[in-house]
Amino acid sequence: MNTEEQQIEQIKDFWQEHGKGIVAGLVIGFAIFYGWRYYGDHVRTEQEAASEQFEQVAAQLFAGDGLTEAQTFVTSSNSAYRHLAAMQLAKAAIDAGDYATAVSALQQVRDAGEPELAALAAIRQARVLLAQEQYDAAIEAATAATQVKAFAASAYELQGDILLAKGDYAGARQAYLAAQQQGADGLAELKLNSIVAGS
Repeated sequence: MNTEEQQIEQIKDFWQEHGKGIVAGLVIGFAIFYGWRYYGDHVRTEQEAASEQFEQVAAQLFAGDGLTEAQTFVTSSNSAYRHLAAMQLAKAAIDAGDYATAVSALQQVRDAGEPELAALAAIRQARVLLAQEQYDAAIEAATAATQVKAFAASAYELQGDILLAKGDYAGARQAYLAAQQQGADGLAELKLNSIVAGS
């Protein structure tokens, strides 16, 4: 058995050999723990601030004001709320007759990379462009939306509407048929039948 002095000496030797590593490990462990907590708090604070900004922008748009503030939020924010704000900005811009702002806001959502939201924005953008008789740009937007299965039927039907407005009856017929194949409601069939009967 070791005497008490030998045990103390062994502890001192161990501490001399491994003490710095133990202290460094504890410091690093605490730094990681508190750093992670700080980061989590920071992210939550940023998300809460973005949420509050979005609510303010949405309230202003709902009141019929705030197009400039909404545009600033959409272009400067990095939060997920910017896409929702862009969709609301587009609606408010359409209501105000500012179609260029609406098309631009919807394009920002399309460029965001989230397929479902981009497809919804593409369909809305195609409708705005159709109303402005910008048929080629409207076709491009509607075609982009056909890539997402959930929106394919609506997108093909909209393509048919655009082609019909453009005077391309054969193209409209094909688009309405594609809409039916994707599960469109009965309206696409009525539109298809009206082309067949009218041409």
